[in-house]
Amino acid sequence: MRESSKAALGGIIAALAVSILLLTYISPFLVYTAPVFAGLLLLIIVSEIGYKWALGTYTAISILSLFFIADKEAAVFFVMLFGYYPILRELLLEKIKNAAIRVLIKFIIFNVSLALSILICNFIFHIDYSDFTEGGKIFIAIIILMLNAVLFIYDFLLAKFTLIYKKRLQKKVRQMFK
Repeated sequence: MRESSKAALGGIIAALAVSILLLTYISPFLVYTAPVFAGLLLLIIVSEIGYKWALGTYTAISILSLFFIADKEAAVFFVMLFGYYPILRELLLEKIKNAAIRVLIKFIIFNVSLALSILICNFIFHIDYSDFTEGGKIFIAIIILMLNAVLFIYDFLLAKFTLIYKKRLQKKVRQMFK
């Protein structure tokens, strides 16, 4: 693929991802789902033009989302959790053959990123999470377990999206961006 086609594909994916993140204006529920779907788009970049371009596109989306998305929580969740994860997932699949070690690495990185996301939202953007602490430590533990289940679901979703993309969309994308 020519460099101009790579740049065009990266730009289109970045615009689509930021557009998805802008949907957080519509519904508060989308604060947590929009970053997930925006991150899915990065699989196309990884599949078509590689990790380097995927990181560049992720960086562009991250910067744009921090500037233009009013709901900073959604932007932080994209930047710290769901944006880079598709790239990381593909790298781990390629580099680490042992599935148990891969899963362990994913969960460690996810939990560290989750903690950093909450700290950034709380201390930099002053998002109040006091509702979560009213239930006590057990409630917080349940939320953390549920968020780890979200990682498992997101990983499953990424695997399915990759299959669908390769079976149904990859040829069309490659024809458009020769």
